[in-house]
Amino acid sequence: MSRHSSKAAWVPSLFFTKGVSYVIVTLISLVLLRQLGLSAAATCCFVAFCHLPWMLKCWWKPYIDRAMSYRWWIIITQFLLAATFAAIAFLLRSMVATIALLYLTALLTAIHNVAADGFFRQGNTPSHLSTVRELSRKFAVAIGQGMLVMAAGNLQVLYRNDLYYSWQVMFYLAAGLLLLLFFWHWAKLPMRTEIDTEPADAEMPSPLALGSAVVFLFFYPFAQGIVGKASVLFLIDATRQGGLGLSPQEFGFVMGTVGIVGLTVGGLWGKSLISRWGPSSCLWLMSLTMLVPALIYTGLGLWQPTDLAVISICVLADQLAYGFGFAAYLQILGHVSHRETAKSVMALSLLLSCLTASALLLTDYYTTFLTALALSLLSPFAAWTIRKYGRHFNRPSTGR
Repeated sequence: MSRHSSKAAWVPSLFFTKGVSYVIVTLISLVLLRQLGLSAAATCCFVAFCHLPWMLKCWWKPYIDRAMSYRWWIIITQFLLAATFAAIAFLLRSMVATIALLYLTALLTAIHNVAADGFFRQGNTPSHLSTVRELSRKFAVAIGQGMLVMAAGNLQVLYRNDLYYSWQVMFYLAAGLLLLLFFWHWAKLPMRTEIDTEPADAEMPSPLALGSAVVFLFFYPFAQGIVGKASVLFLIDATRQGGLGLSPQEFGFVMGTVGIVGLTVGGLWGKSLISRWGPSSCLWLMSLTMLVPALIYTGLGLWQPTDLAVISICVLADQLAYGFGFAAYLQILGHVSHRETAKSVMALSLLLSCLTASALLLTDYYTTFLTALALSLLSPFAAWTIRKYGRHFNRPSTGR
Protein backbone atom coordinates (compact mmCIF):
# COMPACT_ATOMS: atom_id res chain seq x y z
CA MET A 1 0.00 0.00 0.00
CA SER A 2 1.37 3.42 -0.93
CA ARG A 3 1.97 6.15 1.60
CA HIS A 4 -0.86 8.29 0.30
CA SER A 5 -3.39 5.45 0.12
CA SER A 6 -2.30 4.40 3.63
CA LYS A 7 -3.18 7.84 4.96
CA ALA A 8 -6.41 7.87 2.99
CA ALA A 9 -7.56 4.84 5.02
CA TRP A 10 -7.60 6.71 8.33
CA VAL A 11 -7.59 10.48 7.70
CA PRO A 12 -11.36 10.82 7.05
CA SER A 13 -12.39 8.72 10.07
CA LEU A 14 -9.83 10.34 12.39
CA PHE A 15 -10.99 13.87 11.68
CA PHE A 16 -14.62 12.79 11.68
CA THR A 17 -14.00 11.57 15.24
CA LYS A 18 -12.36 14.86 16.11
CA GLY A 19 -15.33 16.84 14.79
CA VAL A 20 -18.04 14.70 16.44
CA SER A 21 -16.52 14.87 19.92
CA TYR A 22 -15.97 18.64 19.60
CA VAL A 23 -19.55 19.36 18.51
CA ILE A 24 -20.92 17.28 21.39
CA VAL A 25 -18.88 19.33 23.86
CA THR A 26 -19.56 22.78 22.43
CA LEU A 27 -23.04 22.56 20.89
CA ILE A 28 -25.01 19.46 21.87
CA SER A 29 -24.19 20.17 25.52
CA LEU A 30 -26.04 23.49 25.17
CA VAL A 31 -29.19 21.78 23.89
CA LEU A 32 -28.88 18.99 26.47
CA LEU A 33 -28.47 21.17 29.57
CA ARG A 34 -31.19 23.58 28.45
CA GLN A 35 -33.66 20.75 27.87
CA LEU A 36 -32.80 19.24 31.24
CA GLY A 37 -33.93 22.40 32.99
CA LEU A 38 -30.98 24.79 33.36
CA SER A 39 -31.65 28.43 32.57
CA ALA A 40 -30.13 29.87 29.40
CA ALA A 41 -27.66 31.94 31.45
CA ALA A 42 -26.59 28.97 33.58
CA THR A 43 -26.23 26.74 30.51
CA CYS A 44 -23.89 29.23 28.83
CA CYS A 45 -21.92 29.65 32.05
CA PHE A 46 -21.31 25.93 32.49
CA VAL A 47 -20.50 25.33 28.81
CA ALA A 48 -18.06 28.29 28.79
CA PHE A 49 -15.62 26.33 30.93
CA CYS A 50 -15.56 23.49 28.40
CA HIS A 51 -13.15 25.79 26.50
CA LEU A 52 -10.72 25.74 29.45
CA PRO A 53 -8.63 22.74 28.20
CA TRP A 54 -8.03 24.54 24.88
CA MET A 55 -7.15 27.77 26.69
CA LEU A 56 -4.53 25.93 28.78
CA LYS A 57 -3.26 23.83 25.86
CA CYS A 58 -0.02 25.75 25.43
CA TRP A 59 1.01 24.55 28.93
CA TRP A 60 -0.08 20.90 28.84
CA LYS A 61 0.65 20.08 25.18
CA PRO A 62 4.44 19.59 25.74
CA TYR A 63 3.65 16.79 28.22
CA ILE A 64 1.42 15.12 25.63
CA ASP A 65 4.25 15.27 23.09
CA ARG A 66 6.73 13.64 25.49
CA ALA A 67 4.60 11.09 27.36
CA MET A 68 3.79 8.69 24.50
CA SER A 69 3.22 8.58 20.76
CA TYR A 70 0.34 10.43 19.12
CA ARG A 71 -1.07 7.10 18.00
CA TRP A 72 -1.45 5.87 21.55
CA TRP A 73 -3.00 9.15 22.68
CA ILE A 74 -5.56 8.82 19.86
CA ILE A 75 -6.43 5.23 20.75
CA ILE A 76 -6.67 5.87 24.51
CA THR A 77 -8.73 9.06 24.26
CA GLN A 78 -11.19 7.49 21.82
CA PHE A 79 -11.79 4.58 24.19
CA LEU A 80 -12.17 6.94 27.15
CA LEU A 81 -14.54 9.18 25.17
CA ALA A 82 -16.74 6.16 24.41
CA ALA A 83 -16.73 5.25 28.12
CA THR A 84 -17.48 8.85 29.13
CA PHE A 85 -20.44 9.13 26.74
CA ALA A 86 -21.82 5.88 28.18
CA ALA A 87 -21.33 7.25 31.70
CA ILE A 88 -23.21 10.45 30.79
CA ALA A 89 -26.10 8.32 29.54
CA PHE A 90 -26.10 6.21 32.71
CA LEU A 91 -25.84 9.17 35.14
CA LEU A 92 -27.94 11.66 33.18
CA ARG A 93 -30.45 12.22 35.98
CA SER A 94 -27.67 13.71 38.12
CA MET A 95 -26.97 17.24 36.88
CA VAL A 96 -23.72 17.46 38.85
CA ALA A 97 -22.42 14.19 37.39
CA THR A 98 -23.51 15.17 33.87
CA ILE A 99 -21.70 18.51 33.99
CA ALA A 100 -18.57 16.92 35.49
CA LEU A 101 -18.53 14.28 32.75
CA LEU A 102 -19.00 16.96 30.08
CA TYR A 103 -15.89 18.69 31.44
CA LEU A 104 -14.01 15.37 31.28
CA THR A 105 -15.24 15.00 27.69
CA ALA A 106 -13.87 18.47 26.91
CA LEU A 107 -10.43 17.53 28.28
CA LEU A 108 -10.33 14.22 26.40
CA THR A 109 -11.48 15.94 23.20
CA ALA A 110 -8.76 18.58 23.50
CA ILE A 111 -6.10 15.89 23.98
CA HIS A 112 -7.49 13.90 21.06
CA ASN A 113 -7.43 17.03 18.86
CA VAL A 114 -3.77 17.65 19.66
CA ALA A 115 -2.86 14.02 18.97
CA ALA A 116 -4.88 13.85 15.73
CA ASP A 117 -3.35 17.05 14.35
CA GLY A 118 0.16 15.96 15.36
CA PHE A 119 -0.26 12.50 13.85
CA PHE A 120 -1.58 13.97 10.61
CA ARG A 121 1.33 16.40 10.25
CA GLN A 122 3.95 13.67 10.58
CA GLY A 123 5.29 12.76 7.18
CA ASN A 124 4.48 14.21 3.78
CA THR A 125 0.79 14.86 3.17
CA PRO A 126 -0.69 15.40 -0.31
CA SER A 127 -2.83 18.50 -0.65
CA HIS A 128 -6.02 16.56 -1.42
CA LEU A 129 -5.85 14.87 2.00
CA SER A 130 -5.79 18.28 3.67
CA THR A 131 -9.06 18.99 1.87
CA VAL A 132 -10.41 15.58 2.93
CA ARG A 133 -9.49 16.42 6.52
CA GLU A 134 -11.50 19.66 6.49
CA LEU A 135 -14.48 18.08 4.74
CA SER A 136 -14.49 15.23 7.26
CA ARG A 137 -14.64 17.71 10.13
CA LYS A 138 -17.50 19.59 8.46
CA PHE A 139 -19.35 16.33 7.88
CA ALA A 140 -18.89 15.46 11.55
CA VAL A 141 -20.39 18.80 12.59
CA ALA A 142 -23.35 18.15 10.28
CA ILE A 143 -23.86 14.71 11.84
CA GLY A 144 -23.43 16.02 15.39
CA GLN A 145 -25.60 19.12 15.34
CA GLY A 146 -27.91 17.67 12.73
CA MET A 147 -28.59 13.95 12.95
CA LEU A 148 -27.77 13.40 16.64
CA VAL A 149 -29.99 16.27 17.77
CA MET A 150 -32.72 15.15 15.37
CA ALA A 151 -32.42 11.61 16.73
CA ALA A 152 -32.91 12.92 20.28
CA GLY A 153 -35.97 14.86 19.11
CA ASN A 154 -37.49 11.86 17.35
CA LEU A 155 -36.97 9.74 20.46
CA GLN A 156 -38.71 12.41 22.53
CA VAL A 157 -41.75 12.09 20.26
CA LEU A 158 -41.57 8.29 20.34
CA TYR A 159 -41.29 8.15 24.14
CA ARG A 160 -43.82 10.94 24.78
CA ASN A 161 -41.40 13.69 25.77
CA ASP A 162 -39.31 11.56 28.10
CA LEU A 163 -36.27 13.86 27.82
CA TYR A 164 -33.98 11.75 29.99
CA TYR A 165 -34.60 8.52 28.09
CA SER A 166 -34.19 10.15 24.67
CA TRP A 167 -30.86 11.75 25.62
CA GLN A 168 -29.69 8.54 27.26
CA VAL A 169 -30.26 6.67 24.00
CA MET A 170 -28.49 9.45 22.05
CA PHE A 171 -25.40 9.27 24.27
CA TYR A 172 -25.35 5.47 24.14
CA LEU A 173 -25.40 5.78 20.34
CA ALA A 174 -22.52 8.27 20.53
CA ALA A 175 -20.62 5.86 22.81
CA GLY A 176 -21.17 3.01 20.34
CA LEU A 177 -19.97 5.17 17.45
CA LEU A 178 -16.78 6.15 19.32
CA LEU A 179 -16.18 2.52 20.25
CA LEU A 180 -16.43 1.47 16.59
CA LEU A 181 -14.02 4.24 15.61
CA PHE A 182 -11.69 3.14 18.41
CA PHE A 183 -11.49 -0.41 16.96
CA TRP A 184 -11.10 0.96 13.41
CA HIS A 185 -8.19 3.21 14.34
CA TRP A 186 -6.61 0.50 16.48
CA ALA A 187 -6.45 -1.58 13.29
CA LYS A 188 -5.72 1.12 10.71
CA LEU A 189 -3.44 3.71 12.31
CA PRO A 190 0.18 2.85 11.48
CA MET A 191 2.51 2.22 14.39
CA ARG A 192 4.65 5.07 13.12
CA THR A 193 4.32 7.37 10.15
CA GLU A 194 6.73 7.28 7.26
CA ILE A 195 8.66 10.37 8.41
CA ASP A 196 9.10 11.19 12.07
CA THR A 197 9.66 14.92 11.64
CA GLU A 198 7.19 17.47 10.39
CA PRO A 199 7.93 18.74 6.89
CA ALA A 200 8.90 22.36 6.50
CA ASP A 201 6.39 24.73 4.96
CA ALA A 202 7.39 25.91 1.53
CA GLU A 203 7.35 29.60 0.73
CA MET A 204 5.30 30.62 3.75
CA PRO A 205 5.08 34.35 4.56
CA SER A 206 7.21 35.64 7.41
CA PRO A 207 5.68 34.69 10.76
CA LEU A 208 3.83 37.39 12.67
CA ALA A 209 5.04 37.94 16.23
CA LEU A 210 2.54 36.70 18.80
CA GLY A 211 2.64 39.96 20.75
CA SER A 212 1.66 41.90 17.64
CA ALA A 213 -1.35 39.66 17.02
CA VAL A 214 -2.84 39.17 20.51
CA VAL A 215 -5.38 41.99 20.17
CA PHE A 216 -6.50 40.65 16.81
CA LEU A 217 -6.70 37.03 18.00
CA PHE A 218 -8.77 37.96 21.04
CA PHE A 219 -11.15 40.62 19.73
CA TYR A 220 -11.83 39.56 16.12
CA PRO A 221 -14.09 36.57 17.03
CA PHE A 222 -15.33 37.85 20.41
CA ALA A 223 -18.81 39.05 19.41
CA GLN A 224 -19.39 35.99 17.24
CA GLY A 225 -18.59 33.84 20.29
CA ILE A 226 -21.54 35.49 22.05
CA VAL A 227 -23.85 35.04 19.06
CA GLY A 228 -22.74 31.46 18.43
CA LYS A 229 -23.73 30.25 21.90
CA ALA A 230 -26.79 32.46 22.48
CA SER A 231 -28.23 31.67 19.03
CA VAL A 232 -28.39 27.93 19.78
CA LEU A 233 -30.49 28.55 22.88
CA PHE A 234 -32.52 31.21 21.08
CA LEU A 235 -33.49 28.79 18.32
CA ILE A 236 -34.73 26.07 20.70
CA ASP A 237 -36.33 28.19 23.45
CA ALA A 238 -40.09 28.63 23.38
CA THR A 239 -41.55 31.85 21.98
CA ARG A 240 -42.84 32.80 25.45
CA GLN A 241 -39.19 32.75 26.58
CA GLY A 242 -38.17 35.01 23.71
CA GLY A 243 -36.90 32.22 21.44
CA LEU A 244 -38.08 30.80 18.14
CA GLY A 245 -39.37 27.50 19.54
CA LEU A 246 -37.75 25.10 17.06
CA SER A 247 -38.16 21.41 17.80
CA PRO A 248 -34.96 19.31 17.97
CA GLN A 249 -35.80 17.97 14.50
CA GLU A 250 -36.20 21.48 13.08
CA PHE A 251 -33.05 22.65 14.85
CA GLY A 252 -31.12 19.70 13.43
CA PHE A 253 -32.26 20.56 9.91
CA VAL A 254 -31.62 24.30 10.22
CA MET A 255 -28.21 24.09 11.90
CA GLY A 256 -27.03 20.65 10.80
CA THR A 257 -27.93 20.98 7.12
CA VAL A 258 -28.66 24.56 6.08
CA GLY A 259 -26.13 26.08 8.49
CA ILE A 260 -23.32 23.71 7.55
CA VAL A 261 -23.86 24.38 3.85
CA GLY A 262 -23.60 28.12 4.50
CA LEU A 263 -20.53 27.73 6.73
CA THR A 264 -18.74 25.51 4.21
CA VAL A 265 -19.52 27.69 1.19
CA GLY A 266 -18.59 30.85 3.07
CA GLY A 267 -15.31 29.35 4.24
CA LEU A 268 -14.39 28.12 0.76
CA TRP A 269 -15.31 31.47 -0.75
CA GLY A 270 -13.19 33.32 1.79
CA LYS A 271 -10.25 30.96 1.31
CA SER A 272 -10.47 31.35 -2.46
CA LEU A 273 -10.51 35.13 -2.20
CA ILE A 274 -7.51 35.10 0.13
CA SER A 275 -5.61 32.80 -2.24
CA ARG A 276 -6.22 35.25 -5.05
CA TRP A 277 -5.75 38.63 -3.35
CA GLY A 278 -3.94 37.86 -0.09
CA PRO A 279 -5.25 38.28 3.50
CA SER A 280 -4.23 41.91 3.83
CA SER A 281 -6.35 42.96 0.85
CA CYS A 282 -9.41 41.02 2.05
CA LEU A 283 -9.21 41.79 5.76
CA TRP A 284 -11.41 44.91 5.86
CA LEU A 285 -14.24 43.29 3.89
CA MET A 286 -14.08 40.11 5.94
CA SER A 287 -14.03 41.98 9.25
CA LEU A 288 -17.19 43.86 8.23
CA THR A 289 -19.00 40.62 7.40
CA MET A 290 -18.42 39.58 11.03
CA LEU A 291 -21.13 42.12 11.93
CA VAL A 292 -23.72 40.25 9.88
CA PRO A 293 -24.49 37.34 12.30
CA ALA A 294 -25.29 39.66 15.21
CA LEU A 295 -27.32 41.89 12.90
CA ILE A 296 -29.38 38.93 11.67
CA TYR A 297 -30.09 37.61 15.17
CA THR A 298 -30.95 41.07 16.45
CA GLY A 299 -33.61 41.20 13.75
CA LEU A 300 -34.80 37.69 14.59
CA GLY A 301 -34.93 38.56 18.29
CA LEU A 302 -37.12 41.59 17.54
CA TRP A 303 -39.28 39.92 14.90
CA GLN A 304 -39.47 36.30 16.21
CA PRO A 305 -40.66 34.72 12.93
CA THR A 306 -42.35 31.32 13.01
CA ASP A 307 -41.86 30.39 9.35
CA LEU A 308 -39.17 27.69 9.15
CA ALA A 309 -38.19 28.81 5.63
CA VAL A 310 -37.52 32.36 6.85
CA ILE A 311 -35.50 31.08 9.81
CA SER A 312 -33.51 28.76 7.52
CA ILE A 313 -32.66 31.61 5.12
CA CYS A 314 -31.52 33.78 8.04
CA VAL A 315 -29.32 30.98 9.44
CA LEU A 316 -27.90 30.35 5.95
CA ALA A 317 -26.96 34.04 5.63
CA ASP A 318 -25.54 34.06 9.17
CA GLN A 319 -23.30 31.05 8.59
CA LEU A 320 -22.30 32.17 5.09
CA ALA A 321 -21.13 35.53 6.47
CA TYR A 322 -19.42 33.93 9.45
CA GLY A 323 -17.59 31.34 7.32
CA PHE A 324 -16.44 34.06 4.93
CA GLY A 325 -15.29 36.46 7.65
CA PHE A 326 -13.61 33.80 9.77
CA ALA A 327 -11.45 32.66 6.84
CA ALA A 328 -9.23 35.71 7.40
CA TYR A 329 -8.86 34.86 11.07
CA LEU A 330 -7.80 31.29 10.32
CA GLN A 331 -5.30 32.48 7.71
CA ILE A 332 -3.64 34.92 10.08
CA LEU A 333 -3.76 32.45 12.97
CA GLY A 334 -1.86 30.02 10.78
CA HIS A 335 1.01 32.48 10.35
CA VAL A 336 1.43 33.62 13.95
CA SER A 337 4.59 32.51 15.71
CA HIS A 338 4.07 30.34 18.82
CA ARG A 339 1.04 28.69 17.23
CA GLU A 340 -0.18 26.88 20.34
CA THR A 341 -0.10 30.03 22.45
CA ALA A 342 -2.03 31.82 19.72
CA LYS A 343 -4.68 29.09 19.80
CA SER A 344 -4.86 29.47 23.57
CA VAL A 345 -5.62 33.18 23.09
CA MET A 346 -8.42 32.20 20.69
CA ALA A 347 -9.82 29.74 23.26
CA LEU A 348 -9.66 32.45 25.95
CA SER A 349 -11.71 34.69 23.67
CA LEU A 350 -14.31 31.93 23.23
CA LEU A 351 -14.45 31.24 26.97
CA LEU A 352 -14.91 34.88 27.95
CA SER A 353 -17.39 35.56 25.16
CA CYS A 354 -19.47 32.61 26.37
CA LEU A 355 -19.39 33.98 29.92
CA THR A 356 -20.42 37.37 28.52
CA ALA A 357 -23.33 35.67 26.75
CA SER A 358 -24.28 34.07 30.07
CA ALA A 359 -24.42 37.47 31.77
CA LEU A 360 -26.36 39.07 28.92
CA LEU A 361 -28.91 36.23 28.88
CA LEU A 362 -30.02 37.29 32.34
CA THR A 363 -31.93 39.98 30.40
CA ASP A 364 -33.45 38.70 27.14
CA TYR A 365 -32.37 37.49 23.71
CA TYR A 366 -33.00 40.77 21.91
CA THR A 367 -30.80 42.70 24.37
CA THR A 368 -28.14 39.99 24.13
CA PHE A 369 -27.97 40.16 20.34
CA LEU A 370 -28.16 43.96 20.28
CA THR A 371 -25.19 44.13 22.66
CA ALA A 372 -23.34 41.57 20.53
CA LEU A 373 -24.01 43.77 17.49
CA ALA A 374 -22.35 46.71 19.24
CA LEU A 375 -19.43 44.47 20.26
CA SER A 376 -19.10 43.28 16.65
CA LEU A 377 -17.33 46.55 15.96
CA LEU A 378 -14.39 44.93 17.73
CA SER A 379 -13.80 42.88 14.56
CA PRO A 380 -12.98 45.90 12.34
CA PHE A 381 -11.00 47.33 15.27
CA ALA A 382 -8.99 44.10 15.44
CA ALA A 383 -8.46 44.29 11.67
CA TRP A 384 -7.18 47.83 12.03
CA THR A 385 -4.63 46.74 14.66
CA ILE A 386 -3.23 44.05 12.38
CA ARG A 387 -3.12 46.17 9.21
CA LYS A 388 0.26 47.66 9.93
CA TYR A 389 1.66 44.13 9.99
CA GLY A 390 -0.01 43.37 6.66
CA ARG A 391 3.32 43.15 4.91
CA HIS A 392 3.51 39.58 6.23
CA PHE A 393 0.30 38.67 4.44
CA ASN A 394 0.26 40.73 1.25
CA ARG A 395 1.25 37.81 -0.93
CA PRO A 396 -1.42 35.39 -2.13
CA SER A 397 -1.54 32.09 -0.25
CA THR A 398 0.71 29.31 -1.51
CA GLY A 399 -2.16 26.83 -1.29
CA ARG A 400 -1.74 25.26 2.11
